[in-house]
Amino acid sequence: MTTAYIEMNSPTTSQLNALAYAPMPFAWLSFLSSIYMIYFLVWKHCQRLHRLYHRLVLSMNIALVPLSLMYAWSTLAVPEGTIGYVGASGNTNTCTAQGFISLVFSLAVPTYYGAFVLQAFMGIKNNFNEAKYVWIEKWIHLVAYLIPSAYAIIIAATNNFNPNGSGCWYAKWPKGCDNSNPDAPQCRGDDIDLIMYIIGFTQIFLYFIFPPVVIASMYCWIRRIRKEAATKSCSGGMLAVRETARREMMQSIYRQITIYLGSFWFIWVPGLISNVYTISLGKW
Repeated sequence: MTTAYIEMNSPTTSQLNALAYAPMPFAWLSFLSSIYMIYFLVWKHCQRLHRLYHRLVLSMNIALVPLSLMYAWSTLAVPEGTIGYVGASGNTNTCTAQGFISLVFSLAVPTYYGAFVLQAFMGIKNNFNEAKYVWIEKWIHLVAYLIPSAYAIIIAATNNFNPNGSGCWYAKWPKGCDNSNPDAPQCRGDDIDLIMYIIGFTQIFLYFIFPPVVIASMYCWIRRIRKEAATKSCSGGMLAVRETARREMMQSIYRQITIYLGSFWFIWVPGLISNVYTISLGKW
């Protein structure tokens, strides 16, 4: 019975190698890019940090550094001898550490991405007077780290950071241990399905709900401004010129944010789809 279970779920050697090594070059590229952006903003052009936008860019790249390193760590953090993981040379502690850090920063990074959209919206709403909306910065940082850290602490305390995917993530271990198989090895990890669902839907909110809602609000705002500008243009003068310039600036920001969202989805959505699939099947 155990043999049949292993054969049915065992990937090929090529798949195991891909799982272990494919993330590494992209992870190192992301790491080096983030280091350069931090250097660029902190040492070469520190005056840019007077703007909220560039401070958010800096914060996002700081969060990308540990996340990239966790992807680069890959299967090396998986406990040594774990079946199905090429290069597994870690232990339970390294696996927990990788899963903990990965979870915290995999939620922090899209929070900052979403904050770009929010910052653009607030800028338009307040006529680009940053002093009126700079108060959102502290709340962005708190949401980016406090909530993910709370999730990670709960999962670590219940022993639910285990081998999953290309490294360690939240999961019961070994895979399939929740099946009614008397020959399966002893599971590690408690039943905390509610927390798993909350984390999954938090990711869905950060990726699919919050940014599009803000962009839709920006679109409606621009349409209203366009109608007001059309009315004022009849009277001519400097007021009409200012309204036209303001509308063009808003449209430019709207296009940039829309392009950003498309690229963001292109990069992150494949991994999120995998998580949604896992949630839908209840395979932790």
